[in-house]
Amino acid sequence: MSNSTLDRMLAILATLAALTVACMVVGIISTRGTQDFFQTAHTIEVYGAYLATPLVAFGLRLNLGLDNFFLILYGAFFVVLTIRLRELLDPRLLTVALGAMLLTVLLDAVENHHIMTMVHSIQSALPLSPADGELQMIASQVKFHASYFAVFLFSFGFLQFGRMGRAIAVLLWLYIPCGVLISVVPVESARLLVLGRTIFFVFAFILSAVLFFSQPKTSTQPTR
Repeated sequence: MSNSTLDRMLAILATLAALTVACMVVGIISTRGTQDFFQTAHTIEVYGAYLATPLVAFGLRLNLGLDNFFLILYGAFFVVLTIRLRELLDPRLLTVALGAMLLTVLLDAVENHHIMTMVHSIQSALPLSPADGELQMIASQVKFHASYFAVFLFSFGFLQFGRMGRAIAVLLWLYIPCGVLISVVPVESARLLVLGRTIFFVFAFILSAVLFFSQPKTSTQPTR
């Protein structure tokens, strides 16, 4: 497969990923329903109170559905990116980077479906223990930390693509400490960090779309 074909695939995947997150943000603002609430452990009563409003419950399900689509898109993006970088980075580094990102995709899928199971249990008056929320919180944090490790390694690949690539690498580097701090500060103080983490990741996709759409169609080597 030629580099121009890979570039086109990467540009399309990055665009779709960014648009999907934009839809998720609109849905969250409109309904106040977000999976982020379930990424922190709460009592069963607090979960129930959160889902008591039909619009919030609908927004949460919509958010989870979009996120399930998003994880397919970003997973595919990094698989194609690994292939695109095969001549630019050590294959061992790429193997570890892709492995960490695929672990992120797996944990993201498990997280989403576990939240859906919790929501179903609460709305159906089925037994739910505090351990469900605690395990959900652990899975969420491990997922994000796997992504921090993965994008740090992939950032070395973006550095090979000139100024735009370096800008993307910087955004990914900012995404990492912003995310790590979320697990350090009190939950109630982490909202700006959560917003920052989302912004850095989404803008990395937006710039990636611009970068790969602008690559020469007959290019076999990255622009510098």
